[in-house]
Amino acid sequence: MTEVVSSILGSLVEKLTSLATEEIQLVCGVKDDREKLKNTLEMIQMVLADAEQRQTKENVVRLWLSRLKNWCYDAEDALDEFEARALWRRVRSIEHLTLKRKVRYLYSWISEMIFQFKMAHNMKELRKSLDGIDKDETRFTLSTNVHERTIVPRRETHSFVPASNVIGRNEEKESIIEWLRSDAEAIKVYSIIGMGGAGKTTLVRLVYNDKRVEEHFKNNQVWLSMPQEFKIQNIIRDIIKSLSGVAEVDNYNLEALQNHLRNLVKNRRCLFVMDDVWAMSMNDWLELTILLEGLSKGSKVILTSRNQAIAKNMGTDCLLYLANLSLEDSLTLFVKYAFDQGQEKNHPDLMEIGKEIVKKCGGNPMALRALGCLLYSKNNRSDWEHIRDSETWQLTNTLPSLEILPSLRISYDLMPSYLKQCFAYCSIFPKNHEFNNFELIELWISNGFIQSSGNNQELEEIGRQYLEELLSRSFFIFLKDIYPFLYFEMHDLIYELAISVAQTESSNMKVWTQDISPTIRHVSFPDLSGVPKDELSGCFNKPSRIRTIMCQKLGSSDSEEFFLETCILRFKHLRVLWLEESSFNLLPSSIGDLKLLRYLKLSDGTINKLPKSVYELCNLQILDLAVCQNLEELSADIKNMINLRALYITTKQKHFPESGIGRVTSLRRLCIWDCRNLEALFDDIQSLTSLRMLRIGMCRKLASLPQGIKNLKALEDLYICACGSLRLPEGDGNEPGSMSSLQSLVLSYLPELVSLPGWLEGSASTLRTIEISYCPKLSALPEWLQNCSSLTKLQLTMLPELSSLPDGVRLIPTLKISECEKLSS
Repeated sequence: MTEVVSSILGSLVEKLTSLATEEIQLVCGVKDDREKLKNTLEMIQMVLADAEQRQTKENVVRLWLSRLKNWCYDAEDALDEFEARALWRRVRSIEHLTLKRKVRYLYSWISEMIFQFKMAHNMKELRKSLDGIDKDETRFTLSTNVHERTIVPRRETHSFVPASNVIGRNEEKESIIEWLRSDAEAIKVYSIIGMGGAGKTTLVRLVYNDKRVEEHFKNNQVWLSMPQEFKIQNIIRDIIKSLSGVAEVDNYNLEALQNHLRNLVKNRRCLFVMDDVWAMSMNDWLELTILLEGLSKGSKVILTSRNQAIAKNMGTDCLLYLANLSLEDSLTLFVKYAFDQGQEKNHPDLMEIGKEIVKKCGGNPMALRALGCLLYSKNNRSDWEHIRDSETWQLTNTLPSLEILPSLRISYDLMPSYLKQCFAYCSIFPKNHEFNNFELIELWISNGFIQSSGNNQELEEIGRQYLEELLSRSFFIFLKDIYPFLYFEMHDLIYELAISVAQTESSNMKVWTQDISPTIRHVSFPDLSGVPKDELSGCFNKPSRIRTIMCQKLGSSDSEEFFLETCILRFKHLRVLWLEESSFNLLPSSIGDLKLLRYLKLSDGTINKLPKSVYELCNLQILDLAVCQNLEELSADIKNMINLRALYITTKQKHFPESGIGRVTSLRRLCIWDCRNLEALFDDIQSLTSLRMLRIGMCRKLASLPQGIKNLKALEDLYICACGSLRLPEGDGNEPGSMSSLQSLVLSYLPELVSLPGWLEGSASTLRTIEISYCPKLSALPEWLQNCSSLTKLQLTMLPELSSLPDGVRLIPTLKISECEKLSS
């Protein structure tokens, strides 16, 4: 990961020149060190591009970059401590001073002196070590005339890839569909074997979504993305969830799962796709087929794998070895992604170079698509020649699974360095992880990967652009769009590339005996249940600069409590602490010592109380307490989290305290979900002047919203769902300061909704999408709806009393109306 040094160093220079480091001025003698650091870094910046290009051939340059990168991380930690201290001082400056707090301030004054002495020493040490790195640089005669070589694709991303985009597989597709529709007494298996990126999954998706297949199996279809380790209980759970839609089976034991599955599949003709199988013994397959014995005749299984031995273990009835594309089909596929339709005829010189690039891809669809996307709309001959002549084609790897890595590596190498960080970070997630846009962008922000553009653009918006660029490069596979969430995953070869480039910084541990390198900054831990303390403690011997810890389903056993407390005590530079689906009731009070923590995820857990110290995390940007149904309350002390950008909350309290959430004016996203006792929000909601998204759902007793909601001038997305008692506040759309930036409005399952409030009219010129559903008392839509000049989508579902539409509404580009009986067609 030495190729991302320029990105890290750039953000460091920005920190050194920002107003936030005015805190440094309070420390005697540090101002001069800061200026010297800034000047030295700016000089190093000028030669970084040359160093990053030469490192592939010169080990000594790569080692120098590694030293520089580690220094940058240490410097970033020091500057972030200054920033965190500045935030802490801001919070203290606005506190009401009780006698108790005045006494505490006396102690904090002493700690301030200690902090300043410590930081002055740190800055001097950083300057000395950077001087040594800078001195070594002169030995390499690095040039200032070399610039970072990047290619940024300009294709707009879209959510659906039509069958016409799949080249050279129609014969195979028709053959599989014919086989699927044939009769058979027992369950039959069709195995598709091929190297990574050959298009196995793409082919099966075409078959799976074909209408003939859906009709034949009556939509009794199950898609299983297979894990690397076969576990029968997990497979059964996935089948049950897919066929029945029931999600509450995670706590079932094996016996209960087996009984449920047998009853579910009895006399049903089903299609099972087992995609990307890495490991399955004959015993594993026999165990599963016994559970599926009740299936109706004609049930089928499609298997995809790189390993033909797995097909033999499953007693394959039909085997297809998916060969790479012919040269002709390869060129057709490449051209489809590299040019707009027909435009290749205008660029014969580029086509000649393209033919040479296509030959190097060896007929692999993924390689062809990745490089085609990269070169889309690039008419500069030198860009095409650079890819054709790249030395990366000469890379060899003994692992068969990495045979096409060079072609994907070229696409990675031509990313801007800021994007490389974001991509590599994804390796911390497990294989086949289903990402969503909010989750990933918030993690990037929390790790400081999102670089400000300097034009007041929101970090979330910049992160969205980063994500779109990765999608346009085919580094993610789009799965579904459930507004405002996008869901996507990584192809296994792309995932392996991420692991390859991130291996010195990220570790996705599979077993507890795995060693963690001292250079690791981001780590995902496996299941801790049953792991003894002494085995856990061995993991903490080497790493000390961990920034991300992910550990799902953390329990409350002695060893698991020891693990969490040790992480908090040892890793003071943590930015991300991900503890989703954990079953402990309390967080250690030491959590307040993580002054640099920016992301805390406790969602879907059993925690019932937050320690007071958690509200001292002034640097926190993301707090996820969604679906924490045992959580007693959210304290008014949340106002101390003056850096918070996103809050997701589920709580048992009836009312949110005043001067709490409303004082967190940095909030961009607020999600209040499944608060079953909640009767009212907070009256000072209008103080959230930066709020872009407000989602309120499944709050059954919530009777009203504060009047101030109509004054959220920055709000872009408003989503209100399943609040059975809720009446929206009335108001005039022409009131000064009324909502004026709304782009998306979703109102669903609101039985008390009679009409849309007038204050929504203030957003008539900005609204793009409106979805209203299952509101049985809604009888009319406002006349101002016809003035929504930006509205492109209006969806109306299950509105039995709605009898007419305003004039002009039927001209909206996407108008969907269903189950509105009184509405004349």
